[in-house]
Amino acid sequence: MRLAFLVVIASLAAFSARTQTMVSLGDPTAAQEVSQAQARLQAVFPGARLRDLSDADLQSRVAALPPIKASLTSALADLTPRLQDIDTRLAQLGPAPGPGQPAEPAQTAQNRQALLHAHQSLDGEIRLARLLLLEADQTARQLSQQRHDNFSARLWTRNRSILDPGLWSELGTSIPGDVDRLSDLFGGEARQWTGAVARSGRPALIAVFALLGLGLLWPARVVLGRFGVRRAMAGTATRLRRSSLALWLVMVATLSPLAGGFAIRIGLRAAGAATEDFDALIGVAIGALTFAWSLDGLGRALLSPRRPSWRLAPISDEAVARVAPYPALVGAAAGVAALVRGLNAAIGASLPTSVASDCVTVVIELVAVGAALLALARARRAAFAAPEPGKPETEPRLAWILTALGAWLALGVALMAIFAGYLALGSFLVRETVWVAAVLAAVFLAIRFTDDYFPWLLSDEAAAGRAARLAIGVSKSAMDQIGVLASGVFRVILLALGLAAILAPFGAGLGDVAPHLSGAQFNLRIGQTIISPATVLGSAGLFLVGLLVTRAARGWLEVRYLPKTDMDLGVRNSVAVATSYAGVVIALVLAFAYLGLSFSQIALFASALSVGIGFGLQAVISNFVSGLILLAERPIKVGDWVAIGDLEGDVKAINIRATEIEMADRSRLIVPNSDLVSKMVRNVTHNGALGRVRIVLRVDDTADPKEVREVVLARLRDHDDVLAEPPPGVYLTDVRDGALEVTALGYLASARYAFRVKSELLFRIVPDLRARGIALASPATLVNVALSGPADVPGARGHGP
Repeated sequence: MRLAFLVVIASLAAFSARTQTMVSLGDPTAAQEVSQAQARLQAVFPGARLRDLSDADLQSRVAALPPIKASLTSALADLTPRLQDIDTRLAQLGPAPGPGQPAEPAQTAQNRQALLHAHQSLDGEIRLARLLLLEADQTARQLSQQRHDNFSARLWTRNRSILDPGLWSELGTSIPGDVDRLSDLFGGEARQWTGAVARSGRPALIAVFALLGLGLLWPARVVLGRFGVRRAMAGTATRLRRSSLALWLVMVATLSPLAGGFAIRIGLRAAGAATEDFDALIGVAIGALTFAWSLDGLGRALLSPRRPSWRLAPISDEAVARVAPYPALVGAAAGVAALVRGLNAAIGASLPTSVASDCVTVVIELVAVGAALLALARARRAAFAAPEPGKPETEPRLAWILTALGAWLALGVALMAIFAGYLALGSFLVRETVWVAAVLAAVFLAIRFTDDYFPWLLSDEAAAGRAARLAIGVSKSAMDQIGVLASGVFRVILLALGLAAILAPFGAGLGDVAPHLSGAQFNLRIGQTIISPATVLGSAGLFLVGLLVTRAARGWLEVRYLPKTDMDLGVRNSVAVATSYAGVVIALVLAFAYLGLSFSQIALFASALSVGIGFGLQAVISNFVSGLILLAERPIKVGDWVAIGDLEGDVKAINIRATEIEMADRSRLIVPNSDLVSKMVRNVTHNGALGRVRIVLRVDDTADPKEVREVVLARLRDHDDVLAEPPPGVYLTDVRDGALEVTALGYLASARYAFRVKSELLFRIVPDLRARGIALASPATLVNVALSGPADVPGARGHGP
């Protein structure tokens, strides 16, 4: 099949070459691009040598394919309109005269013949370009598959166990030979160095680059770090300053060893003072040192042990004190392991030495990572046991649980793999754990910076924000929303880049490990659906990722975006809850789809359970539907003050099953959603209803009612919380039992103020009345007189006139 495909391409190329001289329309640039792309693609295609290529060669060939495809696409974009133009011109000329018809003019016949030749040439070029694009796609898939195969073969290859006594006995035998190889490496480098120094001008060149590199490695790093700290602390410790300082420290810690190491390497190369093997070893050392220092920089930037107020990581001071040394320790262990592997490759170490050194370095990394996790776990346990009074919990418990569980699981599997002899698998798991931690820390820092930078950039505090707002002509709140949306877009981009970086050590994905968990002996068939452990784990993982993404999206909406809008608290809560519902439903659908269950199968399964759901979960479903009604119609929303019977409180959350109402004593009343929909509930603050304060006074009937009215009305008007519209009023509502009953009414902006305002008014009105000699009336006293008999009562029975 492959041979036939190449024969077709070669035939089209030959035809295109024969007819290219007949193309009279346009320049031959596009045709040359197709020919050049064909030659480059033939150089990339490995043919039968595919299995003999190294990972670096495979990766370089994969990287060479996108430019080839872009060139072919550009050529097609140029050739296709030309072909359409020729078709249009041929249509204008019409068909050639048939037998027995008058001959057409000679010039017309020549034009038609030239157009037909050009049409054949362009059509051949277009067909060839399309076939080459198809060939490039097939080549990319073959190269990627070979990378997968190489990765899988290395990962699941069994070597010597660390517990194998024979490994260590063979190590003792092979050490002298490896020492000789190491001596040859440094001896050859010494001879190369001596020759370079002996040549005129080379010592000065080496010295200049060496001093430059050493200066970048240490003094420049210290000076730049202190410079960033001084600049950041020169102003107020805002969010943007904290994240900018952390980003600066990480960049300095990463770029200083990278730039310094490359300066030294360039100097040695320019002077010819480094052998090929020693130059490769220098490259490995630069990478190891850069990773170790960048990990240390990430730890110092996020934990900020010396400046707690500038800390970005949401962990306590005690946790920082326990964990602060471990980023540098883990980075050093990872750097030493990488350097040992590079040294073994440079000297061509024997197999026992390579295996034994890998075992030792992997165990060192495993111990360092395990110690860091253990220290952090102890700090969190201490924080949970004795929380700081008045300080809310800021650490995300679910994220920590999942991260810690994944890390401990990876370390446990790695340790068992090392004991079982799967050294490559154990080494990969440990190093991937360190790599994932570094990527997550870098993504966290980048997200914090973008969340702080873009809202500031588009605010009135920045010149760009002021200019953009004046140019676009939008309000300040709209610019704030644009800034938050921009940070959200960049957050998604950073998360995608972080995921790609995490998957980079796998080659192209996790598809290499899954086949080992999806063998036929582990499969479970349900009808036409085959479920394997890999699909179950993938489905569960997909559902968990969906929940985490949903939770993150809801948190971003509640904390970042919705507060920047003009929506009230109730609408924002409805949007957040609806996002959660939609996210959970989408996660469930994706998880079922990953299992291989179609929508019809899901519907059949749901209908089978509908009877049980109807009887057993009737109340739950009723509350769920009632919750949707509350979110849609919004008769009650978060922030409202409601009264249910004798109980009153603020609505704090409308959940799937019930609504939480906070009482005056801060206790929570859990009310089923169905009760709020089907029963009588008073919403005191619905649609911004006004509050009303009502004061009833009983004064002595000797008082002047007008004077009482003036005193009370003056106090109502003087109070800041009593509204002028509707105006307050004082009314004489009753005269009885020797007392005047006066009722005062005042309106407030919110019913929440009624109790406080009534108390404050009474504290002012009562002294004013007493100062004017107006006494409050006492309740009438009832006197019951016991009579001795009916004879004492006039008109009693038997004693008429």
